[in-house]
Amino acid sequence: MAEDFEIGGPPPEESTNRTFVLAAAGIGGLLVLSMVCLALYALVLAPRQRQARADQATQIALNNTQVAQAVTQTAGAQFPSATSPSTRTATATASRTQTPVVVVPTATATVTPGVPSTIAVTTFTPTVTALPTTGFADEGGFPMLIVLAGVLILVAIVARRMRLRPAA
Repeated sequence: MAEDFEIGGPPPEESTNRTFVLAAAGIGGLLVLSMVCLALYALVLAPRQRQARADQATQIALNNTQVAQAVTQTAGAQFPSATSPSTRTATATASRTQTPVVVVPTATATVTPGVPSTIAVTTFTPTVTALPTTGFADEGGFPMLIVLAGVLILVAIVARRMRLRPAA
């Protein structure tokens, strides 16, 4: 009977778990697919959406400018200003004195009728003014969290004792 056993022989082969390998491969493939989709969204779709929103905001601002110019021109045509014809008046001959003038350069915008002006798109960034008042701790409060933690510990202790009790 001692001859039936090999003492120094190789151990028996273990069977491979084909289901585990397939599940791991499936999860890995899903992970790679989700990373490709995320990269596609971040590099292609999100910039297109941002550009479309910026183009839409620019178009709205341009339309508003054109409407405002049309309204201004229409109002000017409906209500002409009353001006009297220019007349020449006699000027008195007086001695001229030089007056010093201080010139301060400032940036001014000149508007040419019929030519749309440069449009600046303003974006607003939200600022935090208060902490949110949602969630369990805001409704139940800290004492309720302590009570629920105690209940959870009690349930764990009771479940463990019931599991360790010998079957009757």
